[in-house]
Amino acid sequence: MAERKDNEQEYLFRNVQLFKNATLGTGSYGAVCKAKCDQLLCAAKLLYPVLFQMTVPDPGKEHRHPFRRFETECAFLSRVNHPNIVQYLGTYRDPDTNAPVLLMELMDESLTHFLESSPGDIPYHIQVNISYNIVQALAFLHSNGIIHRDLSSNNVLLIAGNRAKVTDFGMSKFRDINATRLATMTTCPGTPAFMSPEALNEPPVYTEKLDTFSFGVLLVQTTTRQFPKPTDSYEMRELFDPRFPNQAIQAKVAVPEIERRQAHISLIEPTHPLLPIAHHCLKDKDAERPSSQQLCQILDALKRTPQYQEGSQQDLDQVIREKDEQITEQLQANHHLIIENEMVMREKNEQIAQKDMQLQTHQETLTKSYKQLHTQANEIQTLQATLQHEAEAREKQLRKLNQELQSSKENTFALRQVIDQRDREVSQLRQTLASKNEEIHDLSTRMHQVALQDEQATLMKPVTIQSLPEVHVDIGYGSSAVTGNKAYFNSFGSTTVYEFSNNQWHKLPPCPNKDFTIVCVDDKITTVGGRSGTQRGYSNKLYSYINNKWVEHFPPIPTGRWGPGAVYANNTLVAAGGYCDLKSLNTVEILNNANMRWSIVSSLPVPTYQPSTTICGDYVYIHPRFNDEQEQYSVYKCSLRQLTQSQPSSAIWEKITPLPVTHSTLATINGHLLAVGGVDSNRDITKDIYQYNETSWTVISQMSTPRSVCHTAALHGNKLMVVGGDCTDRKCTFV
Repeated sequence: MAERKDNEQEYLFRNVQLFKNATLGTGSYGAVCKAKCDQLLCAAKLLYPVLFQMTVPDPGKEHRHPFRRFETECAFLSRVNHPNIVQYLGTYRDPDTNAPVLLMELMDESLTHFLESSPGDIPYHIQVNISYNIVQALAFLHSNGIIHRDLSSNNVLLIAGNRAKVTDFGMSKFRDINATRLATMTTCPGTPAFMSPEALNEPPVYTEKLDTFSFGVLLVQTTTRQFPKPTDSYEMRELFDPRFPNQAIQAKVAVPEIERRQAHISLIEPTHPLLPIAHHCLKDKDAERPSSQQLCQILDALKRTPQYQEGSQQDLDQVIREKDEQITEQLQANHHLIIENEMVMREKNEQIAQKDMQLQTHQETLTKSYKQLHTQANEIQTLQATLQHEAEAREKQLRKLNQELQSSKENTFALRQVIDQRDREVSQLRQTLASKNEEIHDLSTRMHQVALQDEQATLMKPVTIQSLPEVHVDIGYGSSAVTGNKAYFNSFGSTTVYEFSNNQWHKLPPCPNKDFTIVCVDDKITTVGGRSGTQRGYSNKLYSYINNKWVEHFPPIPTGRWGPGAVYANNTLVAAGGYCDLKSLNTVEILNNANMRWSIVSSLPVPTYQPSTTICGDYVYIHPRFNDEQEQYSVYKCSLRQLTQSQPSSAIWEKITPLPVTHSTLATINGHLLAVGGVDSNRDITKDIYQYNETSWTVISQMSTPRSVCHTAALHGNKLMVVGGDCTDRKCTFV
């Protein structure tokens, strides 16, 4: 802490601790909290750190800047020393914000809080004491050329609800004692309800009688316990000109302060001794108000009246009675404590006696133990002599054994040479065995390749099942799903889902949406996205067919769209692409079926709607069928592990060998990735079925009817069911 020069003094503390959570009060510029300076509890005034970065808005109005007010308050408090002014302890630099902190003595509460929290009227002698303390402080300030300028109940602090001290000197000003008025002062920045008329004018002209007026407001507030709420300073009234007695004009005139505060003053009893003093202080003209010295004399005279002394004596008697009760309670408590201590002492003496008996018993036990140890020591000496003789005999035996060991080492060397020869022979045998294993592995690989070729050659053959019932609606562009031995199909533009089971077609109840994609999630046929009603009414709902009706079993997808690609595996539902707001999407979102939460993952390289989507092994494959001419041949893949672990910005989609056709349908059967039908380079619809072998697409079978954008369903028995699409035949085909 920095030292003060001249007559400015500070207390020096070795350690300062701020309790910022123990707030005593807050304001627009900062807060007051408790602090501990060494062992002394005090109050600390802190400004908000951001206020120290502000600039002065207008030269000549520095008092409005919080930092200037803080500096002014520190300077004033360091110069004054009076029993009715809050004691200044010094300044401190907050280590957290590096902002200055004003340290002051700790008071109990403000006058405002005291008046608001009092259950009834304040006793008369306490009113006089508080008022007398305030004018004592004002008389000291005025005699030293200081005007407080912000005297209010918030800036009067109390100790024990009886002694008052004035604080908050951020608005105070020194003036030349020889000057009669401060005509060049800036607008007084105090609390408006406590300010005199001349201080609220522009420009203001005031003297120390400004504080006298504020004191008059405090007198009214102290006696009524009501915060001052004066009416407007000006009001419209009718004025008469003597020259024209029958004519009146409306004019805005100043309202006398007594009238502005009459609703407040009328609450005071007419015989109250402080009422005339308040009237005298609230005069509109400062010259008619009493000085602080006169107020001291008036209040000092009131303290000599029987009314004051009677109340003060009653208060003193009450304090004496309370002290007597406290002393009596303390004596009774001490008496009980003495009795308890005597009982504790008796118990302690009994415990000590028991400990003495235990100690005597323990001492006897130690004596017996000592005799036993002496006997054991003699036995140990005898045993040591015996062991010495045995050690000498063992040493002789050890020398003999060493001689025999040397002879054994020579025999062991010869045996090791034989073992090394055997190890070399075993190593040669291992090399021969490894060579044979490689030959066996090559043979196994060739046999596996031959088996794969046989499998590919005999994987599928197209067969048209004429006995299957025909679909009586146009299943064109749409989607399909399989659960068990049941296959499900839908067509975009329709709300109907068709079920194929037991060689029969069944029509499910209409779904709430249309243009959706169906997928099987945990044996539940579920619709993803779609449109509801209007052309632009894209849906984000997922409906599952449970107990013969469509219900919202899963949470809605974050991005509403129609015609997305959808697949499900390993507890993960993948929704890719689709159409929304008149444009194709490349958005990919996944649903974790364990926690029922959606998340956005890496987007598709190209936007697409109605893509053909399937899962083969651990990979998701997507064919964007309705894109520009170049992308219509593309197929992209991505592993489920990468989808569930990737970030939305990562590029994880891999483009594989392009298809020979467009508008094909991807399918998976017997662990193989197939592309069914499509449109070739001559714009002809094909009936070819292609298989992907990691490097190229090969025709492995053909359908009986050319199709594109068809539906596929992999049934048990490695059967592939092909339905609908863009073709001339609506019959179903098993391959």
